[in-house]
Amino acid sequence: MKIQSQILSLAILLLSLDPVFTQEFDPSSVRSPDCKPGVFNCGYKPAPKEIQDSIPLKRDFNSFEDLPNSVDLSSKMPPVGNQGQQNSCVAWASGYAIKSYMAKNGGKFSSYDPPFSGGQGKNVFSPAFIYNQQNGGKDEGLYYYKTMEFLQKSGVAPWSSMPYTDKDYKKQPPEAVKKEALQYKIKSFSRLNIKNPDDMKRVLAGGNVVLFGIIIDDAFYKVKGSEVYDENGGQSYGGHAMTIVGYDDSKTSKSGKKGAFKFQNSWGTNWADKGFGWISYSMLAKVGQEAYAMIDDTKTTTPTVTPAPAVTKPLSAPTDIKASRGEFPSKIVLTWLASDKAISYLIERKDENKFNELAYSNVPTYSDTNVSPNSTYSYRISAISDEETSPASKEIEGFTSAQSVSNGKLEQVVGVNGKSYMEGSSAKIALAWSEIEGATGYMVSKIGSSKRWKTVGNVTTASFVDTSPSQDETNVYRICATIKSKKAGDWSESYGVDVGSDEVAPGQVADLQVSVGEYADKIKVSWNASPGATGYYLYRFDENAEVSGQFEVSGTSYDDMDKALLGGSTFAYTVIAVNEVGYSEPSEFAFGNIDPELSKRSAGATLSPPSKVSFELGPKDKKLKIKWSPVKDAGEYYIYRKLMKAKSKKEKYAFVNSVPGNQTTYTETFSGNPGDLYLYSVRSKSEFGSESKDSKPISVFLNPEQSAVSKRALSLEEIPSTFLGNWSGFYWNPKSGPQKLLVEVTGANQDFKATLKINDKVAKQFQGSWTPGSTGIKAEGFQLDLSREIKGSSLVKLNKVAELGEETEYSFSKD
Repeated sequence: MKIQSQILSLAILLLSLDPVFTQEFDPSSVRSPDCKPGVFNCGYKPAPKEIQDSIPLKRDFNSFEDLPNSVDLSSKMPPVGNQGQQNSCVAWASGYAIKSYMAKNGGKFSSYDPPFSGGQGKNVFSPAFIYNQQNGGKDEGLYYYKTMEFLQKSGVAPWSSMPYTDKDYKKQPPEAVKKEALQYKIKSFSRLNIKNPDDMKRVLAGGNVVLFGIIIDDAFYKVKGSEVYDENGGQSYGGHAMTIVGYDDSKTSKSGKKGAFKFQNSWGTNWADKGFGWISYSMLAKVGQEAYAMIDDTKTTTPTVTPAPAVTKPLSAPTDIKASRGEFPSKIVLTWLASDKAISYLIERKDENKFNELAYSNVPTYSDTNVSPNSTYSYRISAISDEETSPASKEIEGFTSAQSVSNGKLEQVVGVNGKSYMEGSSAKIALAWSEIEGATGYMVSKIGSSKRWKTVGNVTTASFVDTSPSQDETNVYRICATIKSKKAGDWSESYGVDVGSDEVAPGQVADLQVSVGEYADKIKVSWNASPGATGYYLYRFDENAEVSGQFEVSGTSYDDMDKALLGGSTFAYTVIAVNEVGYSEPSEFAFGNIDPELSKRSAGATLSPPSKVSFELGPKDKKLKIKWSPVKDAGEYYIYRKLMKAKSKKEKYAFVNSVPGNQTTYTETFSGNPGDLYLYSVRSKSEFGSESKDSKPISVFLNPEQSAVSKRALSLEEIPSTFLGNWSGFYWNPKSGPQKLLVEVTGANQDFKATLKINDKVAKQFQGSWTPGSTGIKAEGFQLDLSREIKGSSLVKLNKVAELGEETEYSFSKD
């Protein structure tokens, strides 16, 4: 009996050490009186769709060819705290958790010292400073976007300067504390696609953490230990804000779903695994409403730069590729984000499980008209520069319909980019985007201070210049294709551009130019003026990626005449704009060198290469006409060309012909065969001088004719069971809180019917046909695409559903 008693005592002791058995978590301890079904006021208010769309998606991710299988930053986070019965979770996630994390890991704090762990609170930030100033005297929670704007303008004070208590949400900080908080502002924030796990993974792999908000229910409150939250249960209570701190692709839930994010909560250490929890990728996509990445404002006297690559960065494959999905019966339209340095693009199509070269395109869009109705095709795209061909992009699927269901609807505009610049004394913003086939123009819309979109331009080309941008806040735009000035396609993702001023740090410097072998004794560096900048820091890196020169420049050009350049080695340059408020991100790197041989050649000037080189090519007679702008003092122009082969690198140009200096055109019969890609360059030459460097090359080709794969239209394959059944999701109504969405899909042969229910009531029905081989189904106003990233999940696009509005997209999971 004594031995049994000892064993029982030991068992009790071991259980007492397990956090699951130490103390049962009490959900009421972290609920305010209004955090309940029907009221749905738990602290996090999801922003309306229009507001979310106005915040640009993050696109400047660190480059990870292959993401690691797991990342865990939880050990670097501040200790888990407890918000109590106050709706301050947004302030806890953004201020206490993330801002404290960025300060410590950015070197501002050496350690964390929250008062609830016995510290003084000088090295963690106060949720009360954020929450009490924004809540309007009511404990009703906060919006993420307003909180991040607050952190940009007002910063946050240390806990010691404004202690937190869940009993007081009204106390305001004194002016001295507000002034102290200004040194702890964030620099910027970006929206993440909460339906795409890779967006969050890339932020985490880069060493940052993620703000996110979800709809919580009874099952979430009951999460135990390290189990994965991946199924709804009980009643919904409202929105809750937390911080994603890691992920694990192999983490498996009880239901067998693989892949989960790890997050830090603000409900104390009795909840889940000492205050940390796991949520499956599919569940986050389903119940998640928003996700954001914040960038800290690093106040230092001198900006720092990341070392330049020892060699030129390899040409990257095109991204953000979109293919039409059932809009057309006789073509598939591809669009993509242009790659830096790309001159042309190679489009490949998969036929019989093998990718074959299909066509070239000099612009980031292509229409494949050699297709059959009711067929599915897969594509990939490679970028081509003067020196190399990039790896192929990720595979993208598109399909044709048996007959058109689009009513003339065009593709979504992609590839939006823009830069601020100075023209005289005025700041301007230039925007550009991919052209859309069939569009007669484009509508440009801009978000105003009232958070409402306003049309600021109707243009006929894929570019727009904003002549009166705001210098006080980010200028955010979106673009759609038009037909006869009427909206004919979905809006693009929003795109933001900052313009510096006396009160705002300058934006990133654009159009950095570096001379390449044009001089024997110097490298000339120039760039566009950055609005608001009072000066610039220019950095030079050698071939070992080490800083070999740093220069303060007041203008927008610099002649680098350092003796270290005389050997002819290649150097990398980047420039940072500065003013009294702060400094910009480093510009893109540009590479240059001197040519020592120039000093050994005969007298005479070496001219600049011709600019604005363009061409016209007759598809039938193959007559090629090349044109360029004249170069002063040019006595002759030399035309060169080279054949670019698949995956070729650094092919040499061959001389073709010359024309006199008073002639700025050259005509020949194009010698290439269909499927060949040639690059042409023009050089200028003075009477006694040497040839200039190559002009910016042009890409010339004739695409071969392709035969359609007609057999695909004869497929009798039935609609797969992966589409059929019930799909559930959530929608947050700003007035009435979380709404349950259900899509019931039934089908026979290749036909389907989809019934949309909102809170168990039928809202709309859709009917259509599945295209054999495709991973999506489409009908007028409805599109369901199976997720490639998350098994058992889908993305559903709905249009003109009365309760949901226009052009909405939700993530659903298979029941």
